[in-house]
Amino acid sequence: MRTHLLRAGALGLVAMAGLAATQTGAQAQTVPRAQMAVPAHAAAPPEDVAVGTMLAARTDPAVQLLMMQYGATMEIPSIKPTRAFRALFDKAEKYAKAGRIPADRQSQVKWVLKTAAADADRYLAAAKPYRIVKVKPGGKGPSGVCTGAWVTPQGHLLTAAHCVTETKEALRSTLGQFALPKIVNADVKAFMAEATKLAQPDDGMVKLATKLFGEFDAKHMRLHDVSRQIVALRPDGKGKAAGTRLRVLSKGKAWPGADYALLKAEGVRNLPTVPFGQDGDVRVGETMYINGYPGIVTSSLALDFQSKLRPTLTEGVYSARRTSIFGVPYIQTQASVYGGNSGGPVFDKKGKVVGIVIARLLEDRVGGETETTGLVLPVDVVKKKLAAAGVKPVLSKTSRVYYKALDDFFAHRYRAALHGFGKVLALYPGHPYVREYIAEAKRAIAAGRDRTP
Repeated sequence: MRTHLLRAGALGLVAMAGLAATQTGAQAQTVPRAQMAVPAHAAAPPEDVAVGTMLAARTDPAVQLLMMQYGATMEIPSIKPTRAFRALFDKAEKYAKAGRIPADRQSQVKWVLKTAAADADRYLAAAKPYRIVKVKPGGKGPSGVCTGAWVTPQGHLLTAAHCVTETKEALRSTLGQFALPKIVNADVKAFMAEATKLAQPDDGMVKLATKLFGEFDAKHMRLHDVSRQIVALRPDGKGKAAGTRLRVLSKGKAWPGADYALLKAEGVRNLPTVPFGQDGDVRVGETMYINGYPGIVTSSLALDFQSKLRPTLTEGVYSARRTSIFGVPYIQTQASVYGGNSGGPVFDKKGKVVGIVIARLLEDRVGGETETTGLVLPVDVVKKKLAAAGVKPVLSKTSRVYYKALDDFFAHRYRAALHGFGKVLALYPGHPYVREYIAEAKRAIAAGRDRTP
């Protein structure tokens, strides 16, 4: 078996139609009084509400789906077979006569393709004209998905450094996966049109040709005018998606460094935020909660678009304290971590941030990879980085009023909750979920279930 690490928010091809989903994976457990982080003036939440239920309700508005959208102009040369490539067909015929390869024409063509693939630049040459593919960020081009959370009402957002740090190799690979398939298919069709003069093409021949031309096109592709935009997506509360553009203010070094990044949105105010705790708020053996956007959900074509815009809550045990080879402390957790969770907040049972998701360790087993554990950057490291950038995380007024209204809602004080939810809308009209609670509270009042004194 071989154990290796995957960052939990990899650069990938995720279509805009396949955005995040709701799935609460936390097991039910009741909330003792005063466990959840509440403003000093607020009544304690009711005892019969599960930790995960209250935690998701409170933190969902501040947790954001991040889309890193890429654009570029890609130039892929035409392919010109060299003399050496054409000579391979004569060589294949000689080998067939000598009994070194099967005598049928299909086998001879396949031998030519295999041989050429071993040294493509010897047998193929880049030629003009270049095939041009242009992609604009935010269009139908490639995107990367991560998670982030608002930490100030003025639009400071916390995520992971590797979410906004692309290596040239990764970016080239991602853009190539988007642009090359049509080009490669055209090259394969052109070759097969000539190959039919020698042999009837079959699936094996097509696969070999695709490998040869695909690798050649990818190697010789040129990138120009590469650009990126970062967008935080959320439900707008009215059945559609709303996007907020972000820029990078500061970032640390990607794993195994202090894998943190601070982003900023302009022209916003009164955003919902998450409350911060400290390292001592959670210890080995206690439960941790992750809220974010796993890629297995955001990329699913079987799930409704609107439902995927809501974050997914999972939970797991704080397993151990670790240190990376760069001397950075990390928390090992058994909470489920998936690609797309990177940068997402990790909470203790009181609903306070105790870290951010960075990566997951996988163990190779017969039959596939088995997820074993996640890695979390502790909150004290994050707070030091934020302080160095001149940013102090704060629980916004919008969130404080929203928390109080949720306490009333879950205690069946629906008239009191309606009053609070109205204040939330006045503070932040774009709140993604408050209208749902308003509608449900009105239905409960109409049904005679209100317990407001």
